Formats: sequence, C-alpha cells, structure tokens
Amino acid sequence: MPETPELTVNLDAERSDMPALVLKDLHKSFGDLTVLDGIDLEIDSGEVVVVIGPSGSGKSTLLRCINMLTPPTSGEVWFEGEQVIAPSQSRWNPLAGRAERHRLQELRAHMGMVFQQFNVFPHMSTRENVMLGLLRVSGCTEDEARERADRHLEAVGLLDKTHALPSTLSGGQKQRLAIARALALEPRLMLFDEVTSALDPELVGEVLSQMKELAAAGMTMVVVTHEMGFAREVADRFVFMDGGKIVEQGTPAAMSDAKHERTQQFLRTIQGS
Repeated sequence: MPETPELTVNLDAERSDMPALVLKDLHKSFGDLTVLDGIDLEIDSGEVVVVIGPSGSGKSTLLRCINMLTPPTSGEVWFEGEQVIAPSQSRWNPLAGRAERHRLQELRAHMGMVFQQFNVFPHMSTRENVMLGLLRVSGCTEDEARERADRHLEAVGLLDKTHALPSTLSGGQKQRLAIARALALEPRLMLFDEVTSALDPELVGEVLSQMKELAAAGMTMVVVTHEMGFAREVADRFVFMDGGKIVEQGTPAAMSDAKHERTQQFLRTIQGS
C-alpha cells in the first residue's frame, strides 16, 4: 500500500473534562429474552474500551443501544453530557417526536459506527459512499463533500479507488471504506462491532492498522472484538460481558490476571483457539 497521510481526530477541548459516554442501568429485552441486564459504564474522552465476551452476551446490542439503532428497554445513555433519547413513538405528540429525531441525528453524526458486514451501498462508488453522509447530515456542498471524501479515502489508502464500486473491492478494502465513511463526519466517538470477523485472515491486519492509528490519534473508541493481540495493544480497558451483564473490567494487565472464574474460562478459550 502506498504511503498515506495519518488519520486525524478532531478533539473538542471544551468537552475533554467530562466523560465521553455514560451508560446508566441499561436494559434491553426482545420479548421474554433479556439481552442487556443493567449495564453501568463510564468511558473517558480518548479512552479505548474493548468489549469481549462469548456470543450472545449482548456486546453488539450494547453498541447499537449507545446510538439508539436499537433503543434500550430502559436506562440512560449520555454522550458528552447530553442524554441520547430515541425518537418518541407517541402519536399524540408528533412535533416532539420530530424534534427528538432531529437531535438524535445530530448526536449520531458525532458517533461513527462500523459494522461487521460493512453496510456500504453497493450501487455507489467509494467516493459517493463517503459523500452521502456529508451531503445529507453535515450539509456540505458537493465540492466540500468531494474534497472531504477524497481526503478520508486517501487516509485509509483508497484514493485510487474513488470511482470503484464496492463489488470490486476486497473485504479489507470495504471495511476501510466503511471506516472512511464514518470518519468523514468527524465523529468524537467510534463504535466498532466485530469489524474483522467477516474478513479472510490475511485481510485482518490492514483494518486493524487503521484502528490502531485512530487509537494513537486519541479517538474515543468502544471496540467489540475477539482479536486479543490487537486488543491488548490498543485497549486502555477491557470489559468482559456474559449474560447481558458486565462481569469484570480492568486494564489489559489486570485482565491477564482476571479474578472472575467466567472471565478466566473465556480468556483460556480465546487464547487456545
């Protein structure tokens, strides 16, 4: 890959003295199935928190509840001192629901999310994929959106693919495109949901290198992953989830000597795989 400019992060100094993200007694149920069962978590600005745990422990649902893609059943989400509220479904107050949707859209613009399955638009070029949010969310002009899109595509090593459709890209390139699309909105929080699990092993490294650059640049990140070597390298804190609860959390050094038996069992399984 040719040499590319470093990824940069826009940090808001006025907000750096408050937690970037606060979750209070978060619950999520789907019918009789409880997926999140009382999550309390506080994440500082610039902190990289890696969430680990077995399949079905609620990790992905936790990320989706943070930006209200999946509204929690109860509990509170606070982002940079402001509560994140899902749009009201009340039929008798449509104006309030419209205002909530508008504010949620504004907050989401500062929360980039990258998914396991890329979620790029197959009928749009790489440049158009990145420009879309800039035009619809950020209110950029065509020229501004094109310039910002190309700048972020260059940062992830895809400037030579500006006119390419996603079908012509490798899995690693698609995931780097998804990262560029999220970063173009200049978020202050990045959520990564198992972004390497759908990739061939030889493509994993190129995506992880982009995430390492973000961490080094000071981006606040919540990362769901099973890439334990990467996690130990970039994480400020591990959070281990099981059964919809946070079982244990601590620094990478502390998690190497986990106290909870369930955490120890999971780490042995991961390390032995």
